[in-house]
Amino acid sequence: MQDQVPGLGSPHYACLYAWLSGSFARELSDVQIAELTSPELVAWLAVLEPIPALTTPVVQFKQAVQTLQQRPDARLELAADFAGLFLMTEKSAALPYSSCYQLESSRFKQEPSAQMKALLAQSGMAVASSFGEPEDHLALVVELLSHLNFALTEAGDERRELLELRSEALVHCMSWLPEFTQRCSSNDNFGFYAALSGLLLALMRLDASTPMQ
Repeated sequence: MQDQVPGLGSPHYACLYAWLSGSFARELSDVQIAELTSPELVAWLAVLEPIPALTTPVVQFKQAVQTLQQRPDARLELAADFAGLFLMTEKSAALPYSSCYQLESSRFKQEPSAQMKALLAQSGMAVASSFGEPEDHLALVVELLSHLNFALTEAGDERRELLELRSEALVHCMSWLPEFTQRCSSNDNFGFYAALSGLLLALMRLDASTPMQ
């Protein structure tokens, strides 16, 4: 398997998507906030920042994390930001569901939740009952991409099928993620989730731009 860009391959995408999925799934815990300045994440960002397509979003995310360190009661403040962006009315938020956006791709013959149900089933994944969100939630499609990239690192005869599922999941998410990211930027006054969504969008664009053979 060849890396998609120097130093960045399927195992890297799998780990990054897993982290990003967890960051959008629910309010950040104290542990997750502490991990934002951990040596492990700092090392990951050091790998990503030299990649031209990721330099600006990585720098913006690092700046948002630095600002967060100065914010009193960071966990409670971020929880309020999360609720305001992802749990409120569509007019003043960036709802994390593909069904809230006009999908641009003509490939989609099903409504978004049904599309994601089918992708999850074909990938052997099921939504945990504890999550309590519909299948078209952003965290689930990003977790699906993590799962597929992990599977590709050990794929044999099923590699072609995994690549097709990965491609379909990327197309599904990229059909609405740019608008979601724009809404985050417009409505996130503090800017942490705006920076996080910008990093996800840049990473996914890079992933989609050079498909694995």
